[in-house]
This record gives sequence, C-alpha cells and structure tokens, in this order.
Amino acid sequence: MLLAFLGAVLAACGAQNGAQDSVQNSVQDGGQNGGQDGGQLTLAAPRDLVAGPQDPYYTHQTLRVWEPLVTVDDRLRPVPALAASWESAQDGRRWTFTLREGVRFSDGTTLTAEAVVANIERFRRIAPRPSAFFSLDAGMEAAYGKLTGVRAEAGKVAFTLEEPVADLPGRLAGFFSMVQSPKAFAASGDFAGGPVGTGPYTLAEWVKGQRAVLTANPHYHGAAPAYRRIEVRVIPDANARVAALQAGEVDGLIDKGALLPGQVAAVAADSAYRVVRSPSVLTHYLTFNASREPFSDPRLREAADLAIDRRAIAEKLLAGTARPGGAFLSPAFGDLADPGPAPACDPARARELVTAAGAPAEPVTILVSSAETGQFPYTDVAEVLRAALEQAGLPAKVSVVEATKSVMEAGDYDLFLSAYSVPNGDADYLFRRFLRSDAAWNVERRLGYRSPEFDELIDRAATTTDADARRDLYHRAQRLLAADRPMVPLAYQDNPIVTTAKVGGVTQNAAYVVDLGKLVPVR
Repeated sequence: MLLAFLGAVLAACGAQNGAQDSVQNSVQDGGQNGGQDGGQLTLAAPRDLVAGPQDPYYTHQTLRVWEPLVTVDDRLRPVPALAASWESAQDGRRWTFTLREGVRFSDGTTLTAEAVVANIERFRRIAPRPSAFFSLDAGMEAAYGKLTGVRAEAGKVAFTLEEPVADLPGRLAGFFSMVQSPKAFAASGDFAGGPVGTGPYTLAEWVKGQRAVLTANPHYHGAAPAYRRIEVRVIPDANARVAALQAGEVDGLIDKGALLPGQVAAVAADSAYRVVRSPSVLTHYLTFNASREPFSDPRLREAADLAIDRRAIAEKLLAGTARPGGAFLSPAFGDLADPGPAPACDPARARELVTAAGAPAEPVTILVSSAETGQFPYTDVAEVLRAALEQAGLPAKVSVVEATKSVMEAGDYDLFLSAYSVPNGDADYLFRRFLRSDAAWNVERRLGYRSPEFDELIDRAATTTDADARRDLYHRAQRLLAADRPMVPLAYQDNPIVTTAKVGGVTQNAAYVVDLGKLVPVR
C-alpha cells in the first residue's frame, strides 16, 4: 500500500509543478471495564495527562483539575475563565484582571487576587523549568512580556510591564495563567502533595503511565459535573485505543492524536460512536538543522521544500483530516496567518537546486519521535518525505527514536518531523520560543537560524497595540520565514476525538482541550 502511494505521490507532485506516583486517595467505586454506571466514565488518551509534582502544572488543562485566568474558544480568541473581565491602560503597559466571584479551591479555601499573584510569582521563580506539556522559559517573556510586577489591588490582579504587550489576555490564556492554591506548593516550587485547583474535578488517583482517576470537586463554583468519577487511561498505541473503544473498555478517546487520521472514517461510520472533529492550532512542521551541512545551504533547504507534495500528505496520509500547510501560522490564528501563495511542489526545480549546490555524500536523517507515531502516521509520512527527497537528488533515511531532545541537542539530525501547538492564544509564543535568534528551541536544538530582521519584526509586533499594524508585521515575519525556511509547515491538523453515542456535551477548543465538566450521559 505504502509503495503504491509513494509512486502516486511522487507522480502527482511532478505533475503539479506549480509505582503509583504521588497522588492516590481512596477510590472504591469503579472497575476494569468502561461504562457510565452510577455516573462513572472511562476515557483513554495517547499520553499521560498527569505529569506529577515537579511539573509546573502537575496535570494537563484537559483534566479540568485547575483553571486559568483566561482560556481560548474554538477560534483561539481569549475568553474569561477565572477572570471575569480585563482592561488595559498606559498603552498596554498595564493590564488589570477582575476575578470571578464565589470561587473556591478544592480544599475549600477562597480564590483571592493574592493567590493568583502567588501563582504568577511561582512561575517566574521556578523558570526555566521543563514540562511534559508546555515548558517555562527563562524570564517568562514569551508568557508575560517584560513583566516588572504583578500585584493584588482591591481584589483585582494588576500586571505592569516595561514595554507594551499587545495581547496579554491571549498570552495568559491556558497554561501560563494556571491558578492553584498557594498551599499546594512547596518552597522549592514543586507541589507539596497533589494539585489543588478550582476546576470541576480533583485528582483522586494517579498511576504513572497507566491511568488518572478524577472525582467531582464538591466546592466547584459552576454546575456540578454529570459524572462523579472519570478515569483516563493511557493507551499510547493507536490501534489498541480503538480496540479498547470497540470492546467497550472505554467510552471515548480524547487529546491530540486520539484517533489516527486513517481511523476516523471507519469509526465515524459506526452509529455507536460520535466523532467530533474541529480545527485546531496543531501544525505538522519539518524543522531543518541549519547549523551544519547540508542544510546550512539555503539552496538545499529550498530544494527539500520544493520536493514535498503537501496536498498528497494532507489528503492521503492524513486522510483529509488536515489542510496543506502554507503560512507559518495556522489558519486558527485568523487574519494573523499570512494569506500569501501556497508553497509550490516542483521536483524538477528541486533537482536543479541540488545539482547546483551539490548533493550530500551521506544520506540526510529525518528524525521522528516514537511517541508521536502513536498520534499521527509519522512513519508513513517520513517515508514519503524520504522518497521525495531522494527523487530530488537528496539521499535520505528515517530515524525513529524515543529521546529526540537529546538527539537534537547533540545536533545529530538533519530534519525533524513533529507537530506543534501553543499553550495560549497569542502568536508571539511560536515565533519567540522557536525561532527568535536567542530562542531556547532555536539554540538548544541546533536550528541555526539567525535573523536580526525577523527578531525586529516579532519584537515590534509584540508591543504594537494597533491591530492592523500588528497583523502586517506578522505577515512580513511569515514571508521572511517562507524565504529562509528554518521550519516549514506541512499540514494544519484537525483534531478528531470520539465518544460512544451514550456520551453527550462533547466540546473541544482550538487548543484541543476537551471540557470534561460538560460531558453528560445520553439516555
């Protein structure tokens, strides 16, 4: 099948030319099988949505143990969560957030502005710190801008900044404004025990790499969740996840890559299931190691880019669950995404560039994370990329490894295939964290991208409060990236999730966060 597809893709492209860890309370009810008996629900995810006490957040936002000040809607716009409203002053140098009233943590204590400040200060104190979800970078500038202070003022939370921030609510949306009880934190910044949030659920049990058990938070400020107990199992293998669903062992599959694109049509055709497929900020990128030959030569980066048939990857390998990549920013970012022309697929021009630059003596390495092969068909995508590169005169090989971070930091790769998202609703995160000349990802992962012009554009955009001017700056930055090619977007991914027909209320925002608190049984 794959061999036949490779031939079709290459021909089509040519034709185009143009240990229980940590938390465990007593949970007596439940069993080994899925089902909704007595207000219980069993779900599965490709990865562990609990990271533990040394992680900045402890749990992923999806589990609804904690809530942020601001979250995002299905169009990646910032919307209220624990903050009921906000306002800016001093041309974006001061932002004030008014808190929702009547909110308590799961330990019964009241949410206050002082508690919010303690959370922000903790983030700043412990950064840089890695996370299984979204790491905290030194200085937290990608999250807060050049923050000079955060304090409680008459029950509100006020951020003051050295320079204007155009969209602080967008930056804060999600992980970077997580709020938990300050009592949950040890002096080191780790969690002293379990997480203590304000969400509709509490973490009752966690077995690392196997399952998390959630129970309803009796102090939740909103409507009580319909399910008093939710178990989220970790099933990394995509086929095993669907088998568990079909066997009735789980009631649904959630999180990014819950269903492989090739599984969606068959599952959706079965009336026993409901597939929810919504546009997300997830984008499949191909990252170049330009710190060494051969891709330190821009001609060979261009050749590799021209060799790729994005439409075939999106429509065939990703089974129509994705759109061909173009601008660096996903369409989920609305008018901030550059509307410029789509990248061409031109193998003939790619071969000319390779001939002019000289083909590398050794095959280039396409690096793939083994963890992501359980979320997306990356083994097949990498093979299609390998064949396309070889047709252009660039010999290539695929390397699937578990520890991609150490491989990249050693510089022992040429191309890296991966999907990226954002922890918030602001485009600055992707530019500043990945591609600015001093960005941690750029420097530590050996991208080798250095562009004072790009740095200036994103720095200006971050402080420009005029929406039209900011949009123009981001468009210019993306056109520069399209020419320089440090990272090229292959496809914009929808995120299909599924539940049985007996589960209703399924919603998913653009950051692929499913609101477990809104799930309800369908009788």
